[in-house]
Amino acid sequence: WARPEISVRLEIEAKHPDLETAEAELASVNFVAERLKNKIYLRNYRQGGDTPTASILSVTYHITLPEACPVYVKNYFGTANISNLSNRLRIFGEFSQIDIDNVQGLIDIRTRFGDIIGERIDGNVTINARRSDITLYEIAGNYTINAQYGVLELHPALGLLGLDINAEKSEVHLVGDQPELFAYTLTATHGQVTTPSNLRLLDLEDTPEVKRVQIRPPQQENFATITVSVTFGDVHVERTPARTY
Repeated sequence: WARPEISVRLEIEAKHPDLETAEAELASVNFVAERLKNKIYLRNYRQGGDTPTASILSVTYHITLPEACPVYVKNYFGTANISNLSNRLRIFGEFSQIDIDNVQGLIDIRTRFGDIIGERIDGNVTINARRSDITLYEIAGNYTINAQYGVLELHPALGLLGLDINAEKSEVHLVGDQPELFAYTLTATHGQVTTPSNLRLLDLEDTPEVKRVQIRPPQQENFATITVSVTFGDVHVERTPARTY
């Protein structure tokens, strides 16, 4: 929002058939807000955290802030929904789905066992994912993605400047209505490379172990380069109709 302030609304919930048990365990959850110079830290913890609870506890943060405010999110066992930011975003998640919409700037995402779903992301983006699927629409800017044990589905936009993917035991899908607008160097070690039939391929290597192809846009001087290297997985360039809204 346009206000020079941060709003935080916290929802803490305990689910248990016995009301007294739920209320007692709900009271054990504490919230801390600290300001150190120009940084604000928000976190929650539970007294007696080493002892399992009988109730199902959940904590939900609703945070509203200026779009140019840098944000660092660390989340376990939940969902992070982030939208409309334009500065720096860092995310660390485990067993946590990450949903991102309309975010620009310097973006660093690290996730384990948590899928990433994003749309309209533009900037310098670094993603490190393990055992996580990645689905991104309308991506622009520069991307570096390292992934293990996941399915990657990426929809490049015309604002894409560069995309570099290194993946292991993963499937990579590059999807769009005009795949011929980009340049590609695609490598699959112990896998396959598939592309639309009308793209002009240059085979750089074709052995039982390694498939490597290069594609250049016809009659274009300026184009983004997409480089993909997958070990024990396949690379697919797919043409689909443009999305309608």
